[in-house]
Amino acid sequence: MRSWILCSWMALALPCFAIAQQPAAAGGSAAAGKPAQIAPPKTAAAQPKLADLLEAKVRAAWAAFKKKDKDGYAAFLTDDFQAVESDGDGERSKAITLREVEHSMYTDYLLQMFQVQPLGEHYAFVTYESSMQFPKTAALRFRRVFIGELWTNRDGEWKMMRYQETLVR
Repeated sequence: MRSWILCSWMALALPCFAIAQQPAAAGGSAAAGKPAQIAPPKTAAAQPKLADLLEAKVRAAWAAFKKKDKDGYAAFLTDDFQAVESDGDGERSKAITLREVEHSMYTDYLLQMFQVQPLGEHYAFVTYESSMQFPKTAALRFRRVFIGELWTNRDGEWKMMRYQETLVR
């Protein structure tokens, strides 16, 4: 019982000591009575810009696909692009995916819940949800999928390298 009380006291007291200590300022500014200014990392400012850029690219790619613009959609994909859709047909190459553009069946879609996670200087992982609507005559009228895409920056241009969708039931 005594050791439990001692451990509890230490668990509560140690954070108080850590908060009370002030970090030493670089360059002697603490000696002058001024607190040290810490600059935010460069990636913190760039992250919202990257998220906005990639979300815009995803939306433009979907618009090209809906218009059945094969060349326009191809401009968003790397040469080694691979896709896995929720239909269970396995992995598709860029060529197979581009053949599907001409046979697109959805009439409308909604893209939402975007998240962009930078994975270093040249890669980012984009996730979002898509709700698609198909013609009234189609066997499947609505479909909702979660999507994960790996984007890469090659020669200063962001392109989609991998596409994975998971059906939401």
